[in-house]
Amino acid sequence: MQGAAWLHITGITPALSPNTAEIALAAMTAARKRGVTVSCDYNYRKNLWKYGRKAPEVMPELVRLADVGIANEEDCQLALGIDIEQPAVHAGQVDAARYQLLCEKVLSTFPNLKYQAITLRESFSANRNAWSACLHNRRAFMLATRYEVTDIVDRVGAGDAFASGLIYGLRTEMSDSEVLEFATAASCLKHSIPGDMNFCSVEEVKQLVAGAARAGSSAKTCTLRIQLPAAALPAAIELPRVPPYNEGETLGAMPSPL
Repeated sequence: MQGAAWLHITGITPALSPNTAEIALAAMTAARKRGVTVSCDYNYRKNLWKYGRKAPEVMPELVRLADVGIANEEDCQLALGIDIEQPAVHAGQVDAARYQLLCEKVLSTFPNLKYQAITLRESFSANRNAWSACLHNRRAFMLATRYEVTDIVDRVGAGDAFASGLIYGLRTEMSDSEVLEFATAASCLKHSIPGDMNFCSVEEVKQLVAGAARAGSSAKTCTLRIQLPAAALPAAIELPRVPPYNEGETLGAMPSPL
């Protein structure tokens, strides 16, 4: 942890095995002792929790060591066992009061958390979703611009793009509301990129934030219909050819593709 400023852990790591759960806990404990900011994306994946312990038996111990919590509603329910009785709205609109209550319940359960962010996805079809997010900093509840994304290229990695945008914003001079808008726009743009990496630049994200602000006027939320072009990807890396391997031979050093 020497020289580190931030540690990010997701629910994928402790889901893999008892050893990786212990390593995640040790890393977060070490970070806290050294004053390193810790964020945790609860990121529940049911097919990974196969070693005898369930997510709600493991994840709360990790979240108690985090400063920033990131999730969607299902992650809060299935990773932490935190639910709210207020019924969900399925009419294509985000119920802000419901998510404010959920954030406050998580923050109440984990007094160490300074922030709780929740991503909000509405799925109308495979290639048309609405995307937004909310953030609670214990002083105020904030709801980001609502984007209607058409002609989705790939939604995989949108949650990670949101987390990275949130971390970037919190490490800069942005206000908390600006952090939320930046993270939401970054993850919105990820829907235009094949694969699980977000190749958008900071400037491109800021341009979308500025455009959404103009479209939404002074409203706290607005619907912005955008048709996202596929983002340019780095040139493909040509991997080295691997010679046939015969049983009994010793493998030499593999040449690096980079």
